[in-house]
Amino acid sequence: MPRDSDRSVPAEDLTWLAHRAAEALKESFNRVSRAAGLADLRDWLVLALVSDGSQRTQLEIARELDIDKTTLVAIIDRLEKDGLIVRNVSERDRRVRIPAATPRGVEVKSQVAVARDAAISERLAAIPASEHAKFHSMLWSIVEGA
Repeated sequence: MPRDSDRSVPAEDLTWLAHRAAEALKESFNRVSRAAGLADLRDWLVLALVSDGSQRTQLEIARELDIDKTTLVAIIDRLEKDGLIVRNVSERDRRVRIPAATPRGVEVKSQVAVARDAAISERLAAIPASEHAKFHSMLWSIVEGA
């Protein structure tokens, strides 16, 4: 439902619509992330990335998620303090730390993923279920570019 402040924006403005849709999904995701004890979506993104079995330096994580290095350090510090990740010494360079999810971190990541899927389904309820895969594919086309 458009807010009063949104009424001056033409519904045909794809940039505005995409931004509002992304904000709505982000709001839903932040809500389920916070319910699981995370600060927001970015905590989950970091936790999910360090849970996938690949070893990445903090700099690689920052680049992959497009998160500022300073912000990423604060996120990793918070996740480590909460017992969701550990920083291991890199086998290639002892000066470098490789964040990895703890068993509790993997559990929280999975819990949030389930809640995220439910929240997204709720947001997408206005779109026929038969169209969800097509919608997802279209979004990927936009993300990947021509």
